[in-house]
Amino acid sequence: MSSDPLPVAPRPVPPRPEVPAATVDPDPIPAAERAFFLAEFRGVTIVVSVPVLDEEAAAAIARTVRGFAAGDTRFILVVEHHAAAGDLRAALDAVGVGSAVASTPRVWDERSLAELWIAVADHGVLVAVAEPDGVAETAGLLASGVRAAKVVLTDPRGGWGDPPRSFADLRTLHDELARELDGRGDPHLLPAAERALRGGAYSVNLCRAADLERELFTFDGAGTVLTLGGYVRLEDLRVDDLPVVEALVAQGVADGVLKPRTRAEVARMAVGGLGARVARTGHLAGVVGLETEAYGGQGLGEVSGLITVSAFSGAGAGGMLLEGLLERAREAGLRALFAVTVSAPAAEFFARRGYREVPRDAVPDAKWRGYDPGRLAVARCFWRDVEV
Repeated sequence: MSSDPLPVAPRPVPPRPEVPAATVDPDPIPAAERAFFLAEFRGVTIVVSVPVLDEEAAAAIARTVRGFAAGDTRFILVVEHHAAAGDLRAALDAVGVGSAVASTPRVWDERSLAELWIAVADHGVLVAVAEPDGVAETAGLLASGVRAAKVVLTDPRGGWGDPPRSFADLRTLHDELARELDGRGDPHLLPAAERALRGGAYSVNLCRAADLERELFTFDGAGTVLTLGGYVRLEDLRVDDLPVVEALVAQGVADGVLKPRTRAEVARMAVGGLGARVARTGHLAGVVGLETEAYGGQGLGEVSGLITVSAFSGAGAGGMLLEGLLERAREAGLRALFAVTVSAPAAEFFARRGYREVPRDAVPDAKWRGYDPGRLAVARCFWRDVEV
C-alpha cells in the first residue's frame, strides 16, 4: 500500500467584509481567561475530531481557531468526508483563517509522517478527512503521529456525565468511563483518547463541537478533560509566581471567599506557600499558605489563602494543596492545623478533607485581633490534628 497524497496548498482567503462596530457582538469569553489559555496553548498543535459538522459547530470551530491565531497555535481538524471538509474550510475562510486539506496517511512510515509534520508546520491549520476510518479513530491516530499536546474529541452528547465531570484520570476511572461511553454508543472515543494520550498528548477533552470555544478558552469549560496520571504537581512557590498569586488572591477576595490582604501579607503567604502547578505548562492551578508566626509556641498552623483556579478543581488541586500543607506541618512539628472560612462550599471542602468543625474559641485569640466584624459573624472554623 502507498500513502495518500497530502494536497496542502491553501486556498486564497477572501477579504473580510467591513462590519459596523455597533453590530459586533461583545466577546463572551472573559479577557483574562482568553489570555490565560492563549498563553497555555502557545505554539501547540491541537487535534480536533468533528464527526458531526452542522452550521453551529462549523462557526464555533472557526471562532476558536481564529481566537488562537495570535498564539501561533496549530490545528488538525478531522471531519468525516470531503463535503464536510469543504464546509469547514468555507467557515474558516469566512473569519479570515486560511487552511489546507490533508488526507490521512495509509502507511505510517517515516516518509508519510515527515510529510504530515511539514504540512502542519507550514500551514498551521489542516483539515483531514477520516474516510474510510472513523473520525475519532483518525483523530487519535493523527494525534499520536504528530505527538500533539492537546486533543479534543467532539461528540453531540458532550462530556462524561450530566452535568459533565471536569476531569477524569484514566488510570483510576478507565472502566467506569468505558461503561458510560459504550452505553451511549460511543465505543471509539475511549480508545482514541488513550491512543492520543499514550502518543504524547497531555490531555484529551470531550465536549460538543458547538462548545469548543468555551471548552478551550474558559476556566469552567464545557466538557470533560481526560488524562493519564496527575494533571497538576505540588511545588514551592517562586518569586516569578508572585503576580499570579496576587491575582488569585484578589479574585478570591472579590468572590468573597478570602479576606482582604495587603500586598506584604500576600508576599509573606507566597514565601512560605505551596502551589499546585499544571504539569505541562507550569501555570498555577492553585495556591495555599501556612501561617505559623502569629501562633508561635502553640504548635498551630493556619491554612492561609487557599484558592484554586476553577478549571483545575476537578483535578484535585485543592486536596493536593491541603495534603502538601499537612506534610509541611508534620515536618515542622506542629500539632494541628486550622482553617477559617465564610464560604459554604469551602466549609464543605474542609469537612471532606478530614477537618472537623470547631467553635470559634477553639482557635487562638490572635486569629480574631482586628478581624472584620461582618466576617466574624459568619466565620466557621475547622481543625485537623497532625498525626506523627
